Amino acid sequence: MRNLFLLLLTAVFLLACSGKDAPQGAGAPGKNGGSGGRPAREIAVEGYIAEAHESGKTFSAMATLEPLNSVQLTAATSGRLMNLYAKDGASVQKGALLAKIDDSELKAQLKQAESNQQLAQQKYDRAKGLYEKDGATQADMEAAEASLKSAEASVELIKAQIAKTEVRAPFAGKLGFVNVSVGAWLTTGTSIATLSEVKKLKAKFALPQRYATTLKVGDAVDVKDEERDVAKSGKVKALEASLSESSRTRQVLVEIDNANGELLAGSYAKVNMTMQGGNAKSIPVPAEAFTLDKDGAYVFVATGGKAKIKHVRTGLRTPIAVDVTEGLDEGDTVITSGLISIREGSAVRIREIRHNTDYEVE
Repeated sequence: MRNLFLLLLTAVFLLACSGKDAPQGAGAPGKNGGSGGRPAREIAVEGYIAEAHESGKTFSAMATLEPLNSVQLTAATSGRLMNLYAKDGASVQKGALLAKIDDSELKAQLKQAESNQQLAQQKYDRAKGLYEKDGATQADMEAAEASLKSAEASVELIKAQIAKTEVRAPFAGKLGFVNVSVGAWLTTGTSIATLSEVKKLKAKFALPQRYATTLKVGDAVDVKDEERDVAKSGKVKALEASLSESSRTRQVLVEIDNANGELLAGSYAKVNMTMQGGNAKSIPVPAEAFTLDKDGAYVFVATGGKAKIKHVRTGLRTPIAVDVTEGLDEGDTVITSGLISIREGSAVRIREIRHNTDYEVE
């Protein structure tokens, strides 16, 4: 009986020792929540505090002011200059006669051609009357009609040649210096003067690729001659259909009202424009913070020591920054480094904050 009691006591002691020294089960969470009792690894990252900016960015470029229309007035035919009405620097109206080349020979030819036309008309009328009374054949009628049309064509041809002896203003504008004098023999293409439409000017400039679709026809553009401190407002009249392959820029044509002559054609001018209108705001974010997936662009933000994915909509971009128009809130801490190691829910520690103004999209 005593031996049995000793055996039972020994068994209880061994069981107690076994329970005290037994290790935790494999994979059981420890006090710190990590695998095997180890704490989760924190990733040290850099952060960027999101701050909204007004979306109305401005872009500036230099352009040369040019007349809206400009043409070199030249002689359309050869001959002696009989009359010169153009004056140096004069303003002229559309259709104004500026120079007249001798047309006396052509006028004589016109009189002869008109006489032939009258005779052809009489023969045609006579043939038509006879044909209606069966006194002429169909062939006689057709021959008279052909002669009349030929005579009419001769008259029109000579009138066209006479018109070429007149140099007229194709539009209202201002003349430059006159290059010829009365009595000079002009040949086809001889320059008489330059006519420029200066009450309206145009300016062409190059728009970088990142702004290529932000302007449209009719948008307002500020134009300033900084040398003379003269500023005017212009409007976008046309945009080049495609980008230049060499510079990746888009040509823009702006029209400026210059009725008072405040701006001078040929001057350099600075053009300024707002690339986005309205009161909408955007958040400039460093370009390295962005990642793409099947749903589009997203960034990681640090919230409560954890990384969280936020999908965003983007706007203007430069090589160093991108405007976020939707998806971010002001005050969000955007993670800008260590993105390869970060996943949704990763533990993160912000070791450095970047200043937002360094990344504003210009």
